Amino acid sequence: MKSVNFKKICLYTLYTVLTGIGIIAVTGGLFVLNGLLLAEGEKPISGTTSYPPESENRNPGEITIMSYNIAKGFIHKGGVKFRDKEVIEKRMKQIAELIVSEKADIVFLSEAVFECTPCPINQITFLAEASGMHSWAFGENYNFGLPFYRIVGGNAILSRFPIETVANPSLAGRKPFYVTTNNRRVLWCTLHIGGESILAASVHNDSYSLENNLIHARQLLDYKGDRPVLMAGDFNTNPGEPPIELIRNTGQFTASFEGPPTFPSGRANQKIDFVFAPHKWKLLKHRVIQTNLSDHYPVVSVFSR
Repeated sequence: MKSVNFKKICLYTLYTVLTGIGIIAVTGGLFVLNGLLLAEGEKPISGTTSYPPESENRNPGEITIMSYNIAKGFIHKGGVKFRDKEVIEKRMKQIAELIVSEKADIVFLSEAVFECTPCPINQITFLAEASGMHSWAFGENYNFGLPFYRIVGGNAILSRFPIETVANPSLAGRKPFYVTTNNRRVLWCTLHIGGESILAASVHNDSYSLENNLIHARQLLDYKGDRPVLMAGDFNTNPGEPPIELIRNTGQFTASFEGPPTFPSGRANQKIDFVFAPHKWKLLKHRVIQTNLSDHYPVVSVFSR
């Protein structure tokens, strides 16, 4: 009898171990499948809202541009814990109200979440609709998880004007898909403003290495070439440091290169968020908005074209 019981225990243990190995293998396979095949990667995506575009023939005397690192809406609580959907919707509504109050025509977003299974809200499409924008575009920086349970985040552009996606290339130092920290791409789009088509980049550069950040700045300028371009976002480098000075010294941009600090909110002592416009544009106004909706302050620049 003891021998029979021992045999049953051994078989049950073996079955449990093999089942566990099978679950791990299937989960691992789905994780790789999601990261390598189901992720958008370097392919940007875009869409429109219920709002019509501003007339492509309109030639606005002024255009207002906001750049805002929204810190994922503080969606992540740590570990595998995420905030409730209602909490994030409330925060997104507050950000949308801020966009509306500033009368922004174009908004460049860093650290925006496109998909999050534990907290199902698409921050980009939500903000676009809630702020009265016509178009949105998104470029993936990371896609982490399983096909049916994942979080996807990156850079975005919201616009009252039509958007055409161009590219979402990886920046120097990019790591394998399963590493989410400091894995960077840059979202390139074409904005159709007042009958003119202009290249635009939503940026979130290296936050750990100033040397690699400089390489990112060079990559932006190399891609731009001689074309006029709007570049805005979290550049993770301050005025006077090599990446910003490289951009400034090209003479190809109009911007508030100095101005108030933007990070961290509540005790800001670094200016790392910028809006760079083509040098033919004239900067009329620039300000930094003090708010606790993110760990960055949004910056707003008004230009004449």
